[in-house]
Amino acid sequence: MNWLHSRTLRLILPSLAVTAAALSAPVADIASLQAAAERAVRHEIPQGEGQVIVHAQNLDPRLRLAECDRALTAGIAGDGQARAHTTVAVRCEGSVRWTIYLSVTIDSEFSVLVATHALARDAQLRPEDFELTPRHLPGLTTDYVTKPALLAGQRLRQAIASGEALSLAALTPSNVIHRGQQVTLIAGSGSFEVRMSAIALSDGRVADRIRVQNQSSQRVIEGIVRSDSVVEVPL
Repeated sequence: MNWLHSRTLRLILPSLAVTAAALSAPVADIASLQAAAERAVRHEIPQGEGQVIVHAQNLDPRLRLAECDRALTAGIAGDGQARAHTTVAVRCEGSVRWTIYLSVTIDSEFSVLVATHALARDAQLRPEDFELTPRHLPGLTTDYVTKPALLAGQRLRQAIASGEALSLAALTPSNVIHRGQQVTLIAGSGSFEVRMSAIALSDGRVADRIRVQNQSSQRVIEGIVRSDSVVEVPL
């Protein structure tokens, strides 16, 4: 063996030794990473009436992270709210430090209000428009309407199809005052208050600003809807 080959072997062998040591070093168990992510999500889920299924993404089995010598910590990334699709940061904060982000999905099995026929946007909702049906749906039970009583005073923000589960996001408060309705107009501040009769010139929900016409002066002014018969003009 000449000196060049000997020198080359001396350079290669230490490198191989380092690589072999790295490969033989203990590595984090992938299942433990997934379990930590699922526990973090379950911890943030409120108690509901249905069954919640939490599943962390399957990681590449070739993933090699140094084994953590402390218990893993995990938390939902961003605002910390559990959603149908959630990202969880799993961390090792021991003698070695690393962070890996896992996607976690949430599904629920429970009884939800399902439309018995197609309903248009802005439709006023009635219990007879729905039936309580068991479903497997993405997200949490708190994302959907599960009791007919919750329909009171609500209308649809968007159209829904026959057989579609009713989500809370699809609801918006109904108008409590309607165009052409006679209302009581209240103007005042503190102990001073004046009440007048007026006509609503548009529909409005509680806290909406609408235009009304004073029946005595015929003056058109803007007020805030306070109830199904009262509009207030703050001074």
